[in-house]
Amino acid sequence: MSHDPAAHTTAPARRCPDVPHHAWYAAATTEEVGRTPLARRVLGTPVALYRTSDGAAVALEDRCAHRPVPLSDGRVDGDDIVAAYTGFRYAPDGRCVGVPTQVQVPFGAAVRCFPVHDDGSFVWVWAGDPRLAALRPAPDTSWLRDPAWSTFGGAWETGASIALLLDNFADITHVAHVDPEIAPLALGAAPPPLQVTVTETTMRFARDYPPAPLADWNAQVLELPADAAHAQREEGEFVAPGLWVDRWHVYVEGHGDADGTHSFVFTHALTPVDERTTRHVWRVSRNFTPSAAAEGTLAPIFERYYGRVRDVLETMQRVVDVDGPRPEVRVAADAAASAVRRIVERLVAEETGTR
Repeated sequence: MSHDPAAHTTAPARRCPDVPHHAWYAAATTEEVGRTPLARRVLGTPVALYRTSDGAAVALEDRCAHRPVPLSDGRVDGDDIVAAYTGFRYAPDGRCVGVPTQVQVPFGAAVRCFPVHDDGSFVWVWAGDPRLAALRPAPDTSWLRDPAWSTFGGAWETGASIALLLDNFADITHVAHVDPEIAPLALGAAPPPLQVTVTETTMRFARDYPPAPLADWNAQVLELPADAAHAQREEGEFVAPGLWVDRWHVYVEGHGDADGTHSFVFTHALTPVDERTTRHVWRVSRNFTPSAAAEGTLAPIFERYYGRVRDVLETMQRVVDVDGPRPEVRVAADAAASAVRRIVERLVAEETGTR
């Protein structure tokens, strides 16, 4: 479901200057937003999320127009949100519709309202000019709601910029160094060349690996011999500034009922909290072995791995904060990351008129 803001929006000075603002970001998961206000930050701006009486998601700037108190500390009454300290009442479009000390509402009293799209997995918030939101549909994550896929995951804030997270997802060759146990054995040799496809706003890459045995945990959940070799394919996609999707396919042949394409989809919803902090919601989906036992095997493995990635990225951010950015040596494996950087830089330049 969607909520269209009225014209009662006032865009503040641009924060998170190196990040596209005319984009959808997952401010929360669908189940997190309810009748109790939820406080989040998106691109340095405080946002209060709640649902109206008919279930529609609403996102308003989390600051009363009368006094600097968070609306998220207040309460939802009908379709409106009421500030706890001031008693100012705000409609879902951000207009102030009630003041406890007088009958008339001050002319123009309002808080910023964000366009919202709730797809059943995420509540996406459009952080930029609301007039442009309808021109760019929110990202598709339909596999997260498809019963053919079994999904688990987690969420946390990473003390690193979204740029560092995007660089990380664009190159999985580091996996063998961060967590050798989870790394596909196909990564042990020199990786085949990337096939990179770029549009104005997206980047996709793919890489086909020759047959190789699976990591022990992967062979276990697929119920395959540990020494059997299988062709594998890696796919990555920069869908939008706030969404990265990876896919890993294992092609099984000659093993009877186990034959077929067994795939993982790794979904990463990324929301810049500020210039140095990113909210990371990760989901691991699979189209095979939909048992609780398989999930019990997989969930701790991936939680450990993404936790290690978070630790490395936070270390990188601390290094940059203390010593400053420096030119980096680039290698062939950086092709996808370089393409993503160029897209982000161009989007920011278009928004700010610096192109």
